[in-house]
Amino acid sequence: MTLELRSSRRKFLVGLGGFAAAARLMPGSALAFEAGACPPPSAWTDLARAVKGGVLRPEDPFFADICRPNNLRYGATLPAGIARCTNAADVQACIAWVQRQAMPFAVRSGGHNYAGFSTTPGLLIDMSLMAGVTPVAGSGSLVTVKGGTLNLLAYKQMERMGRTITHGRCDTVGAAGFLLGGGIGFNMRKFGVGSDLMRATELVTADGQFVRADADTDRDLFWACRGGGGGNFGISTGFTLETRPADSVTVFNLTWSKDLPKVLKLLLSELASAPDDFGSKIAVTIPSRQEGCDHAPLTLSILGQLHGSAYALKDIFKSTWEMIDTGRSQIKADVPYWQGQDFLTETTFPYSYQEKSSYMRAASIDDEAVAAMFDGAAKMPATSMPVSFKFFQVGGAIDRLGRTDTAYVHRGSDWLFTVEANWWSPTDSASQIARTLDWQQHFYDDVNRRTGAVGAFQNFSDPSLADWQDAYYGENYAKLAAVKRAVDPGMLFTFAQAIRPAKKPVERSPSSTLPGARREAEAVERLP
Repeated sequence: MTLELRSSRRKFLVGLGGFAAAARLMPGSALAFEAGACPPPSAWTDLARAVKGGVLRPEDPFFADICRPNNLRYGATLPAGIARCTNAADVQACIAWVQRQAMPFAVRSGGHNYAGFSTTPGLLIDMSLMAGVTPVAGSGSLVTVKGGTLNLLAYKQMERMGRTITHGRCDTVGAAGFLLGGGIGFNMRKFGVGSDLMRATELVTADGQFVRADADTDRDLFWACRGGGGGNFGISTGFTLETRPADSVTVFNLTWSKDLPKVLKLLLSELASAPDDFGSKIAVTIPSRQEGCDHAPLTLSILGQLHGSAYALKDIFKSTWEMIDTGRSQIKADVPYWQGQDFLTETTFPYSYQEKSSYMRAASIDDEAVAAMFDGAAKMPATSMPVSFKFFQVGGAIDRLGRTDTAYVHRGSDWLFTVEANWWSPTDSASQIARTLDWQQHFYDDVNRRTGAVGAFQNFSDPSLADWQDAYYGENYAKLAAVKRAVDPGMLFTFAQAIRPAKKPVERSPSSTLPGARREAEAVERLP
């Protein structure tokens, strides 16, 4: 069914007036839903007819399974309905419907948004049925990835093609959110972050247009979609990616049991000079409450892979190699690429968590800073789940692009540092959770102060982050705001950390056109 979309941006903004105030509230707040209209049953029937994949309501079977987010911290926020999109026309129908009904909404494929920005008390636009990876005919290396594809499906289909990209480890994460925020994985030091491999993207914008953006067409929008974060500029329905051959790799999971501060300092300093073929993640894991009662110690491990290289693992690990606990470590040498990924893949289950992140240089991490990390870890008020502080190895090919070449600004660092807070609500009390979050904040602040770490990874969205605009986007935020003004001046796409439209026009070159840019003047007086 083809729906007649409003052609006037002014009419669109006026019709949105009642919705705008509600939609700017934090996703999941009861007030956000109460402030919006309550569609009559006939409106839901109209939406179900317009969306090929159908619409689920709370009384329908499997509603609870589909609407449950990975982060159960936000699991109490239930949508009024779930639209299951199968193509771009379904997405356009949803955009038109939420405008007419003044209904808040959120978009989801995998449901792994760390801060719950893919939850809503309104309409949940579910992209998970719009899935698949196909080769671009005649290209040899390009593939199209549909907007709702989960990592697991992408892995299986690229395995059949003998190709790969920079991808994550968690098999239920959505490819769209992964790519739009940059996308980190063990291949990033060899190929760049996931968004560096993006060659085009297709999306439905706030005025219902279906847009294809690439380096030649709508190039500012394309720039913004390479690291500007999901949910800011439209609903992504597909991506064109440059793939690489899936050659053999050596994969490993190594553990150290003694002298952990010394080992961590050596790993952080020595691995910074590893070849670009090498990717790793270091984790220091703090035991759960029960494990602590059983006197389980902190553990230090490193997970990663090495593509075919002139270097051997022993050469890369240098002085830490002889210190490895061989009885608790695994190495699988020279295995087919996707077999190696089976070894590395993480399958997660829903629980409650918050993650904080920053970027640091190896040269800024001294013995005193590492010692303070272990002292801080010992003070963690244990929950029913273990937690970790981790170091994802960056650098390499990531730094072949400049900070402003794409919206992904985090170039020039050696490590992406993160610290978790994990809990299980049935067994961890509200006061216990509050103490854990307080510990996390103090630990994070102390590490950043001692190491000079800056920024934060936008895909690890942190609801407690104060200056998120600068932390996620740095000097790129002003241009991102200009793109937002051009494609979504009324801020239809919004959440607590959504990019806001620039309040004054920013000059662009004549060839740098954006959908709706010629009409943006109509909306100036309505900007917040």
